[in-house]
Amino acid sequence: MEQLIIGTAGHVDHGKTVLIKALTGVDTDRLQEEKERGISIDLGFAPFRLPSGRLAGVVDVPGHERFIHNMLAGAAGMDLVMLVVDAVEGVMPQTREHLDILQLLGVQKGIVVITKIDLVEEDWRELVSEEISEELKGTFLEAAPIIAVSALKEEGIDELKELIDHMTESIASRSSSGPLRLPVDRSFIIAGFGTVITGTLVQGSVKVGDTVSVVPPGLEARVRNVQVHDADVKEARAGARVALNLAGLEKELVQRGSVVSSPGYYRQTALLDVTVELLPKAPRNIKNLDPVHFFLGTARSVARILLLDRDELLPGESTLAQCRLDRPLVAERGDPFVIRSYSPMTTIGGGKILDPYPARHRRFRSEIIEKLKNLDQDSQNAGDAAFLSSKLEALVVADLKKLISETRLPQETIEGIIEQQIEEGQVKRLGDSFVTVSALEDSIKLLKTALAEHHLKVPLAAGLSKARLKGYLSGSFGQREYDSLLKLLQERAVVTVRDDLVSSYQYLPAPAESDQTLLGKLTANYRNEGLQPSSARVALEKAGVKTVRQDELFAYLVERGTLVKISEDLYFHSEAYHKAIEILRRHFASNNTLTLAQYRDLTGSSRKFVQALLEYFDQQKLTRRVEDHRVAFKLDLR
Repeated sequence: MEQLIIGTAGHVDHGKTVLIKALTGVDTDRLQEEKERGISIDLGFAPFRLPSGRLAGVVDVPGHERFIHNMLAGAAGMDLVMLVVDAVEGVMPQTREHLDILQLLGVQKGIVVITKIDLVEEDWRELVSEEISEELKGTFLEAAPIIAVSALKEEGIDELKELIDHMTESIASRSSSGPLRLPVDRSFIIAGFGTVITGTLVQGSVKVGDTVSVVPPGLEARVRNVQVHDADVKEARAGARVALNLAGLEKELVQRGSVVSSPGYYRQTALLDVTVELLPKAPRNIKNLDPVHFFLGTARSVARILLLDRDELLPGESTLAQCRLDRPLVAERGDPFVIRSYSPMTTIGGGKILDPYPARHRRFRSEIIEKLKNLDQDSQNAGDAAFLSSKLEALVVADLKKLISETRLPQETIEGIIEQQIEEGQVKRLGDSFVTVSALEDSIKLLKTALAEHHLKVPLAAGLSKARLKGYLSGSFGQREYDSLLKLLQERAVVTVRDDLVSSYQYLPAPAESDQTLLGKLTANYRNEGLQPSSARVALEKAGVKTVRQDELFAYLVERGTLVKISEDLYFHSEAYHKAIEILRRHFASNNTLTLAQYRDLTGSSRKFVQALLEYFDQQKLTRRVEDHRVAFKLDLR
């Protein structure tokens, strides 16, 4: 299985397609219009069996300036490029533009191929070679080998094959272990089979029967068939030119620029934090929010460039920016992109994705600029650590699964960074999740403030319910993280937790003198009424309480054990309640069952109160209802 892609680049009519045919035997011009006009319009593909026996994929790109958007789609994913220069014409405008694009996309290896040498003298060929060498100074092709060929006469073709074979030996294989990522460069219908998409598999692997996600539109489909260079295979791995037959997906929903991926892994984005640079030869400056044509992988969009630290970017300069896209696409941290001026269209620069899912920024914010500088560190490890930290700060608290989803960094990378940050005191565990120390302290401050304000506002209440207190935290806190946080706060002696109530550490309600009077009246009335108490509303009226703090007063008496809350509007004095329990205990000491009528007679109360008490006993599991009577359940009969 091939694991590398070889591409072409160069000016129109410099012989790229003819060269590929000489190397592979395949004519990559598949469109009728291409054959009639004699120039490539869209991308062409061919398998290439190297002298060593390895199989590579070849991508032929159009050289005409009008089809540069197609060239950009094909240049993404090239492992080695053949920059083709006509021996007759030498370096031309699209030679230079293609070279700029390859440089911006970070292509590392290449060969310069001078074609049509059968049409020129040796002296002229040497002049062209010198011109090319001069043009390549300061580029990734400065030290690239230059080879002269005649595709029609097959002069130098065998030598070129050997050179390609030798240079590709040191190209590292792409990762097949990560999630699937396949940018789509073609989609079409085959009668009887349905939708077929093609592209270069840049990461992961795909096999027959897999369920994949296609973004956009964000739908899932089943892989019915996998082909590599027209041959059916069970599985294709990163680096291969792949065709997938997708079941249950209409062709109109899949376009060049879509990405076939592992389900749930990628989502579209219309905001990108980036580094952006203008070519030294760019014909104009970029002003803040200028629109540009934006090319990423096989996708294209129009972006407005928000310059974060300046009003204008000059040719040869680079800076930090945020791209606001008119059409969302799929991006990954570290992806290179190319920008072309809005009108007239010409390549003016490019850059690298720092964060594919950022928040919307304002300009001239030093903290934002500093954070993006950290993401753009030369050391990949340092950049990944800064990226992970920025995502964790935004999430507030997250487990490993969430961090993988948000950063798409390998699990082992995340685990290594997190462990180091824990050792350095930057991150703390909360159960199975993680939180930055700064976010943790901010969350603790929120809870302490909420409790302090509650105690000040409702001084008789023993605390806040756990659920209400949780509402003050970020929605990122799940129940497990929240429980872990409360446990940590208890260990730090910051809060006290009693059943469902949380208070500041060792907080004790302290009623004012006026409150003590009201509480005394309520207590006395409930004690006097015994097993036939007034409703809460009537009890308040009898005590002369005219305050919106009635809930607080009742909660205080219940917390102290003075009253027992039976239902929302019914309370019993604790003496009456324990008397009711004692009556219940005495009855079951010599009887197996108890009816409502029997208990009414035993207590001397009314049916309303007796029924409420028995239902409460059922809730407390002191009794259990069986048809129309009760039996003792967990009642202590001693």
